[in-house]
Amino acid sequence: MKSILIVFAILFQFNMAFSQGDEPKFSTSSNTSSNASENKEESLKIYYDCQWCDVTFIKQNLNQVEFMRDRKFAEVHLLITSQTNGSGGQQYMIQFIGLGEMSKFSDTLKYSTDPTMTNDETRRLQLRYIELGLMRFLLEKGLGDEINLSFNSTKEENDQVEEVVDPWHNWVFRLSANGWFSGQETTINSNLNGSFSASRVTDKNKFSLWSNLSQNRSKYKLGENEIKTFQQNMNLYMSDVVSINDHWSYGVFSDAQKSIYSNYNLSAGARAAIEYDLFPYSKSATKQAVIYYTIGPRYNDYIDSTLYDKTSELVFEHSVLVGTTINQKWGNVRTSVKYQNYLHDFELNSISFDLNFNVRLFKGLSWRINGRYSIQHNQINIVKPTVQSEIDLLLSQKQFKSGFSYWFNTGITYSFGSIYNTIVNPRLDF
Repeated sequence: MKSILIVFAILFQFNMAFSQGDEPKFSTSSNTSSNASENKEESLKIYYDCQWCDVTFIKQNLNQVEFMRDRKFAEVHLLITSQTNGSGGQQYMIQFIGLGEMSKFSDTLKYSTDPTMTNDETRRLQLRYIELGLMRFLLEKGLGDEINLSFNSTKEENDQVEEVVDPWHNWVFRLSANGWFSGQETTINSNLNGSFSASRVTDKNKFSLWSNLSQNRSKYKLGENEIKTFQQNMNLYMSDVVSINDHWSYGVFSDAQKSIYSNYNLSAGARAAIEYDLFPYSKSATKQAVIYYTIGPRYNDYIDSTLYDKTSELVFEHSVLVGTTINQKWGNVRTSVKYQNYLHDFELNSISFDLNFNVRLFKGLSWRINGRYSIQHNQINIVKPTVQSEIDLLLSQKQFKSGFSYWFNTGITYSFGSIYNTIVNPRLDF
């Protein structure tokens, strides 16, 4: 106990020494001026709207701006959205929305990343495009004297632009393998899985191939008894989508799987599909309103006899989906409704509702809802009940019949306080 008190006394004296004038000085690039607080009104006020970006890095490195906590007090709203591109990276779109006296200005910049880029490269590229997009707003604000421009170019005036040759012809391949292991005196668990994918994306065609294999093993010791569980899943998926015009597309999809949990030795299907988007596909980063229809056969070979006394069967199924996506300055919404049934018996059907909703209600208050609810009467793969059913249910070894399923989460976020505090302090974040 005495040694602990001595340690605390040393730490207290160390802290007092720093507080009496020897504390090291830290500063960020946006707060280096001694009269920074006096110049807040002269800085460009922005509302940075990106939930998954590196906000700390942007705040530390973006000069001549003040970050507003509330859009109401900002002069520029930066709305950042993204979509996966053909290389497996992201295509980002930054909307610069002028507010108040800046409302006469608006702009949109797009840029892309590739999957080999590090997080640092990605955030520095975003910073660069934000700086470029804010130029006209800074000039309008009267901060032109604070802007330094430089151009990196060594080309002569008559140099020809070299054509980029892609030796991979837009193909992207991925391999992954991983596993985890855990245990204690009475339980042992292991999981192994691997995957392979190949894709090629162009404006006219989008092809994707994906496969996965996973195995889960568990062992439980209950006194003298021992229970072992084993799960294995194999999946293969292929899609090929062709663009017809700016609103229509068609495609083919096929898949195959083996799953002990779902009672499949093999389940394989193929479907043809067609889709219509009310808005042009070029607007897909901000809004989509689609309807698509699929139809095709499916062959199922079951591990155990099903509730319908089937060990194998060939069925035809079709489905229709209506979905919308909206990304705007007030928030984002993604909803869909999907109906599916087997053509030989229309009573074997399902309907599912999906909702992802995040909206800014008013100053400082936002609300989110995410969830899915499904009504399902199409579980033709369910195995007949046996003596082991209760154990299988408890250990999640087999899928059981259920007329519905759902998951749901919701929450609100409210922030208040200073709208000018953009100081970044990363101390003891670990």
